[in-house]
Amino acid sequence: MSSPFRVLTTTAFERDFRKSSKRNPELLTALEESLAILQKDPHNRSAQHQIKKLAGVKAGEGQWRLRWRDYRLRYDIFGEEVVLHSFRHRREAY
Repeated sequence: MSSPFRVLTTTAFERDFRKSSKRNPELLTALEESLAILQKDPHNRSAQHQIKKLAGVKAGEGQWRLRWRDYRLRYDIFGEEVVLHSFRHRREAY
């Protein structure tokens, strides 16, 4: 088994999450579950998670998307680091 990935956040992600979690407190649990998934399998090699690589999106803009109910977490993978860019309701995500 490979070593776990290191998960980092951007200020934009932190702002999005704070804003969303005020309206929906259960998102804290969602974030904890999402972080556990991203530390182990950010490429979704196990095909067990709602993760997709987005076409036409450049590195640094959130090339990957993890879906949790009506929310979308966008992130990039750089080597052994996962950088979280945004956490938004699906109607605001794209």
